[in-house]
Amino acid sequence: MLKQVLAGCVIGAVATTGSYVRAEPTEAAAARVDESDVAAFRRLRAEAVAAANAGDLSLAADRLRQAETRVPNHPGLIVLRARTAAAQGHAAEALAQLTRYARAGLVMNLERDAVLSPLSQTPGFAEAAAQIEANRAPQGADRLSIVATIAGAGLIESLARDEARQSWFVSRVADRDVVTLHEDGRVSDFLSKAAPVEGVLGLSHDAKRGMLWAVSSPVPPATHGRSEPGPAALLAIDPATGAVRTTYPVAADGREHGPGDLVLDAQGAVYVADGLAGRIYRLPSGGAALEVFLPEGSLGSPQGMAITPDGEALIAADYSSGLWRAPLNGARPVRMAAPSAAVMIGIDGLISDGRALYALQNGVAPQRVLKLTPSADWTRIDRVEVLVANLPLIDQPTTGLLHDGHLVFVSRSQWSDFAPDGALRTAEPQPAIIARLRLD
Repeated sequence: MLKQVLAGCVIGAVATTGSYVRAEPTEAAAARVDESDVAAFRRLRAEAVAAANAGDLSLAADRLRQAETRVPNHPGLIVLRARTAAAQGHAAEALAQLTRYARAGLVMNLERDAVLSPLSQTPGFAEAAAQIEANRAPQGADRLSIVATIAGAGLIESLARDEARQSWFVSRVADRDVVTLHEDGRVSDFLSKAAPVEGVLGLSHDAKRGMLWAVSSPVPPATHGRSEPGPAALLAIDPATGAVRTTYPVAADGREHGPGDLVLDAQGAVYVADGLAGRIYRLPSGGAALEVFLPEGSLGSPQGMAITPDGEALIAADYSSGLWRAPLNGARPVRMAAPSAAVMIGIDGLISDGRALYALQNGVAPQRVLKLTPSADWTRIDRVEVLVANLPLIDQPTTGLLHDGHLVFVSRSQWSDFAPDGALRTAEPQPAIIARLRLD
């Protein structure tokens, strides 16, 4: 029974997501007075797993309850709480957790769950099961269309608009390059091969200052089969010629690094999220080197980011704990509260139009596109709306941008076609897809 309680819940593993994320520790860390929410969550969850493996379900349930006070509405934790309660014979508590999961809009295979399926005769189970089944309904198909498909196994991560040339810059991880996607669907080379480049992830075109910014990272799909990959770096690229003007490497410090997403503020400073090291870097406007803006500790695996409309804070999506507001003056980041049923875990891309945030969520089932409406001061999320879910075009969506009243984003990135070590596990991957979502 104990193995069944833990079955299917990812504990201490690298999540298979659109972007490269940090490996979570499998051993409990020593508790500290200043322990961050993320560190406390991981410690308490690890202690719960250890207690369950030792047969102490009461202690496991207590640790899981404490963990949720640090990172609310984590889907895997909700399922663990439900299974632990069921294994204890606490059917009502198990159903309460299962109902929470259903109301969050998530899906799972209840029939195959050896711990929860025996509760089928418990009052409330049929309703929860029906809601989970209803959560499988397609959403947003009438709003979604294909901009382009890109054949091959390049693994598409990001895109940026080149309005002057009426085309798109598209980054490829496995092919370690940036290509031009023309309006007629043609793909042509763009990035100069003069400088060595690793997998290219985040892109941002600063048309005002005449610069294309790109993140180059030695992630497995780019390094597979290569003995000496290069360093992680931020690249400043000439948007007209594809030449790399300047390379800003992540300082070598003995740690693994996996920068992926980036965002620019109004002054032209570039912020880069390192999902593997748990840091955010900043290149000040006119700066000569990346500096640590947010050190490891607060966030587990930062991904997509957006600047608040007043320019005073950075909103970062931590893949493992939700949305955080980090003041640009260096003050401590604060979690953004969200509605009680909202699940903010597993967000990869984050895009702002100054009124709302659009989140590409590939770390839950189903994968979704969300519209997040913040409070007037942008300190919390007041409303969460599912725009797209359960559609064939959505397969590991990653990043995107706003263009002509639409959200244009990588809806099928091809991350699911690659194994964790970077090897291609699909003989002939389906083309990557860039989609357009109507927002009116």
